[in-house]
Amino acid sequence: MNQQQMSERNKIGWNQNAYEAWVARHGSPKDYAKELLADPSKKVSYYLDEIGDVKGKRVLNLLGSKGNKAVCLALLGADVTVVDLSSENKRYAMELAKAAEVSLTYIVKDVLDLGEEDMSPFDIVILEMGVLHYFVDLHPLFQKVSKLMTETGIFIVRDYHPFVSKTMRVINGEAVLDGDYFSDRYVEVNVAYSALLPETMQNELERNVIRQWMLSEVVNALVHSDLKIRKMKEDKGVHWAFPAGSPQKISERLPGTFTIIVSNA
Repeated sequence: MNQQQMSERNKIGWNQNAYEAWVARHGSPKDYAKELLADPSKKVSYYLDEIGDVKGKRVLNLLGSKGNKAVCLALLGADVTVVDLSSENKRYAMELAKAAEVSLTYIVKDVLDLGEEDMSPFDIVILEMGVLHYFVDLHPLFQKVSKLMTETGIFIVRDYHPFVSKTMRVINGEAVLDGDYFSDRYVEVNVAYSALLPETMQNELERNVIRQWMLSEVVNALVHSDLKIRKMKEDKGVHWAFPAGSPQKISERLPGTFTIIVSNA
C-alpha cells in the first residue's frame, strides 16, 4: 500500500458522520464553545507547559480533527491553521471557532500535499494523538514539517505509546497482552469516533487502514529528517479506557503517551 492509497481510504473513513459523532460527544459547537471559553488553557495545558505564551505565534495543527485544541490556542492569541482530510471535521471546527468568536484557518488536504512555498512558516507545529499511524512512511512527513517551520520553530509530536497501542487489547472485559510490538503489518480498524454513533450507523461505516509504528521508528525518522530532538517524555497510561471493574492501577503502571519536541536548529 502506498500513501495515496492509504490517504484515500482513510479520507472516506473520516467523512462518515464525523460531525454527528462530535455532537454526540461534546454537544453542539455552540455549547462546546462555552466550555472552551470558560478555560481555554485547560485543553492545551500540556503544550503550554512546553511552549509558553502562544500570543502572536503562528501555530500549525496537523490532522487537527474537530478543532478544539486549535480553538483554544486561538483564544489564547495564536494565529492557528489546521490541516485535516475530513470536511466533516472542518464543519464542526469552523462552527466551533465561530461560536467562540475566534478566527481559524482550516485546510482540507493531505498533509503531504501541502505546498510550503504558499504558506508562511510556522513558529509551532503540533501533531498529536493517534495520527502517526495514518502514514506509510514517517520520513516524508517529518521532512514536510521541517520545511513548514521557521528556523527557530518548535515541532511537538505526541501520540499514544506504541507499547500499549500495539500490544494491549480489551478482551471479554479484561485488558490483556494480545499483540506484536514488532509487527509492521497494515491493519483495518474502526474509525476512531465510531463508538459515538448509534450501533445501526456503526455497522455501515467504512473502516480505516493504519500502520502502527514502534517508538524507535519514530525517533529514527525524526533524526533522518535532519530535525534536532530537544526533549522526549513518556507519560503514564491514564488515558487507557479499561472497562468498569478492571484494576485502574494497571493503567497507571503502563506508558500511555509519548512526546518528542524537536526543532530545525
